[in-house]
Amino acid sequence: MKRIAQPLFTLLCGTWCGFVPDIVDAQGDFPAAPVIVTEIQQRAIVDHVQLIGTAQPRRSSRVASQSEGKVVARYKEPGQALKRGEAILRLSNDELQAQLIEAEADLQLRTARRDHDRKLRDSDTISEDEAIETEYEYERARSELQALRSRINNLTVRAPFDGALVESLVEIGEWVGRGQDVTHVVAPDTARVYVNVPERYVDRLRLGDRAAVTISALGSDSVDAAIVAILPQGYEDSRTFPVIVEFLNPGRRVRGGMSASVRLAIVESQQDLLVHKDAIVTGVRGSHLFVVHEEAAVLHTVTTGQASQGDVAIHGDGLNAGDLVIVRGNERLRDGQAVRVVRKLQ
Repeated sequence: MKRIAQPLFTLLCGTWCGFVPDIVDAQGDFPAAPVIVTEIQQRAIVDHVQLIGTAQPRRSSRVASQSEGKVVARYKEPGQALKRGEAILRLSNDELQAQLIEAEADLQLRTARRDHDRKLRDSDTISEDEAIETEYEYERARSELQALRSRINNLTVRAPFDGALVESLVEIGEWVGRGQDVTHVVAPDTARVYVNVPERYVDRLRLGDRAAVTISALGSDSVDAAIVAILPQGYEDSRTFPVIVEFLNPGRRVRGGMSASVRLAIVESQQDLLVHKDAIVTGVRGSHLFVVHEEAAVLHTVTTGQASQGDVAIHGDGLNAGDLVIVRGNERLRDGQAVRVVRKLQ
């Protein structure tokens, strides 16, 4: 029987047994393994919470009449734009007009008596007390006339700010009492969303913090908003606290009552060391990762914390921000094995 040559036998045996001849070098050491790395970062973990609220205009006012009278004209209809001071309704009050005529006549009389008594006082014909009383009657008449003119001027109901008329609460011919609501006006150029935030989050929010608001009915991208109010009183049944976010609404597409999704950023911690989740290797002995040091993979045992956007908080000895950790090719590495960095993730 012919014997197989030794080199051929060794090659065949190695192939049959599953060995690859170039896995090891001449000294029996593993060659440098190609790896992909990324840096350890140090930053605060920011979580996000998604809440549903209701959009409302920044200003919404039920305008009351400052005078009483009958509605005789309506200048604006619901949905129309308004400028501050623009007339919305006009009332009529014949009694106030009659009182105005009387007050004007009374003031003319008091003015004449005051001028006459001043001359008499200058010549010491009347006492100083009589002159003071005449001055008082003049000022009283002038005050009453000014009040009547103001009430008559207020028979025209005007817009308190730039906005739009939502609803007219009275019709032509109705009698309106002083202080009665007559119109509903809103300012839709800026919108607000009211959301109820769980108590475990509310203390981590600050005025001015940014939020992303999405109006699903409009099918648009999220808009940038800011927290403008965190109310101090919450709801006992749900343990939530009202938070108001505000954003510009230049096209006035966001209307009061629309459903809105608000994404709030919640700072969960102070500065933590964070690595990409793929850097963590978990086994029966716990979790570890490899740091590239002088072209070798150095094993570090770690404990993991909270995850955030693909990163994981880690705690372990000898780790620092900026260290290069292996995220690809780390599954079969040995501690101290030579490595070759082929790419760095940003």
